[in-house]
Amino acid sequence: MWFLGTNNFVGEDTVEINCHGGVVITNRILELLLANGARLAEPGEFSRRSFLNGKIDLIKAEAINDLIHASTVSQTKLAIKKFDGKTSLYIQELKKELSFLIGEMEVSIDYPEYDFDNPFNDKLTARLKQIRNKINQTIELSQTSRMIFEGIKIAILGKPNVGKSSILNSILEEDKAIVTDIAGTTRDIVEAMWQYKGLLFKFVDTAGIRETKEKIEKIGIDKSFEQIDKADVVLHIYDPSQKNDEFDEQIKSKALSLNKVYIQVINKKDLVENIDNNLLYVSAKQNDLDELKEKLVSVFKNIDLNNDQYVNNSRQLALIKQAQKSLDDALNSIENGYDPDVVIIDLRQAWSHLTDITGRADNELLLDEMFKNFCLGK
Repeated sequence: MWFLGTNNFVGEDTVEINCHGGVVITNRILELLLANGARLAEPGEFSRRSFLNGKIDLIKAEAINDLIHASTVSQTKLAIKKFDGKTSLYIQELKKELSFLIGEMEVSIDYPEYDFDNPFNDKLTARLKQIRNKINQTIELSQTSRMIFEGIKIAILGKPNVGKSSILNSILEEDKAIVTDIAGTTRDIVEAMWQYKGLLFKFVDTAGIRETKEKIEKIGIDKSFEQIDKADVVLHIYDPSQKNDEFDEQIKSKALSLNKVYIQVINKKDLVENIDNNLLYVSAKQNDLDELKEKLVSVFKNIDLNNDQYVNNSRQLALIKQAQKSLDDALNSIENGYDPDVVIIDLRQAWSHLTDITGRADNELLLDEMFKNFCLGK
């Protein structure tokens, strides 16, 4: 079948061969094509050609790769939304607003004979701040996008032998972490991915926190506290037979001070006589964890997948942060009384960073790095 370049995904005239039979016939056709000058496509080559031919931008190209590798419903939905082009339109709108401000400043630079009392009038500065605020919001929203694609990070903390590793194993339905009655068994970080109801969770099991003189165990405990900084959720596991101590207070205090989602979990529910309905009880031993699973889902059930401002990979996020810095530098220059020809340098840099998000075809190294991660034939 013949597809004209003007009407297909790649943007180049394309022939599609359909054949009967199994692998033998297919391989024979490939052999004949390769023997007569054709070659196998490189990873991502069709998407790369589509980009170079102006059919898609880099945001859409990366969305294709996200869709190929999506493992959850939420990842799939966000990838499709980005391919629909609304995120690209949002970036283009930011560039358009910034271009207008750059144009106004260029007038004051190119025609100095006119007496501009204040090239940075309140209206212009306010519009610049509006653009900066939109970019700030985009960076904040990237946390949500990061959780969707990399997993919601859940740190499991508590004293030794409260059942942290048992809870992890029970949730995963496999023996991921070593479980014994010996306090201090877990000395290093154990990570595991878990999918549930369209969301991806990344669990981090940590060393039990207690007073110890054992050097290796102490290093593990220090790592446990470090995981609070990296986590989206802190699961603080308690054993009802043990009293709360200063280490429990340290875990809770640090998690709350960092505005983490903090969930207290009472393990060994099967040993508790009087249940407090205000607390969350589980039993890793009896695999009674449904309430905990639903609690985790409920915290993130309102994630908005319809926002057009999401950037969902390190390349896009790095560029939007560079644009943010350039705009902050421009506003600082205005506040410090610098001339327009100084301020406009930062504005042009911000515009350039935004342009690189959707992509320019002159950066071969960037394109090589991006498309090598695609599947063959995409």
